[in-house]
Amino acid sequence: MKNLYSFLISATLSLLSLNGLAQDAHFSQFYSSPVYLNPSLVGMSGQYRAVAAHRAQGTDAQGFTTSLFSFDAPLGSNSGWGVQMINDNQMNGVVNTTSYAATLGHRIDISKESKLGIGVQVGFYQKTMDWSKLTFEDQLDQRNGVVTNTQERFGNNNITQPDINIGMVYSSNNIFGGVKVSHINKPRENFAIDSETIIPLKTTLHLGGFLPIANYRRQDFVISPNVIYERQGNFDYLHLGVYVGSEIWTVGLWHRVNDAIIASVGANVSNFRFGYSYDVAISDHAAQANNAHEVSLGYQFSLPSRYKIKNKYKGKCPKFQKYLF
Repeated sequence: MKNLYSFLISATLSLLSLNGLAQDAHFSQFYSSPVYLNPSLVGMSGQYRAVAAHRAQGTDAQGFTTSLFSFDAPLGSNSGWGVQMINDNQMNGVVNTTSYAATLGHRIDISKESKLGIGVQVGFYQKTMDWSKLTFEDQLDQRNGVVTNTQERFGNNNITQPDINIGMVYSSNNIFGGVKVSHINKPRENFAIDSETIIPLKTTLHLGGFLPIANYRRQDFVISPNVIYERQGNFDYLHLGVYVGSEIWTVGLWHRVNDAIIASVGANVSNFRFGYSYDVAISDHAAQANNAHEVSLGYQFSLPSRYKIKNKYKGKCPKFQKYLF
């Protein structure tokens, strides 16, 4: 019973730390959701693309789930557009965030093989807190557990705020990289009474390359080293990873420094892309509750030839959007 009290108190204090609530949703299959990684990637595949992803972390008693759906497409000869929805559920519904965004991007030809892209993502999010699922110290009795109603004063339970993100990407045959800055409008949250929290800026830097290693039956096999760095407020994550594979299958291994090892596998079947990854926590406070499963499904298609499109997209899909998950 003592462990139960400790868990309830710790969970309450953690959730009431509003800086903790202000962290963004996280995915380990970085390239499976390209518009989430960087809005400047919108429409860059040159096809119509739908992506769904789901991440589950934790246990039945302390679960975290995140779901994403996005759709993007080329727009004219050098641009793209897209929409995105994300639902992030923390602590089995104590905190729930749903965001909606629209994205526009444009590419500039630097040379025949390289492009510079920029993107702007504008939307809003709604965050709710179910105060009834929280347990406060004045409700706990050392002998009988939760026996009384709390005298705590509750704050807001529903917040809606606009949100703006921007991104830039460089892509060539063998090198790609970019930067994304999220929450540039610094949205505010005021769950607690007489208190407001500003959602801190989040900066994401990503860089990768391709090295050909073999060609078998007209199929190129490559190795792709990657680095992704994320920083938001006082939290930062450095991801070091490598992929090996072809346009048909890919396997990947990542190290989120001082936090987790991530193994992933992906396959392209016709117009479909399937991905699966598993996070194994390795930090000092690692526990089974920090492990995570993640699945993704993508579908890419072009409109039938009978639909005549003026100013058809001229660019070709960058390699990393074909190989990486």
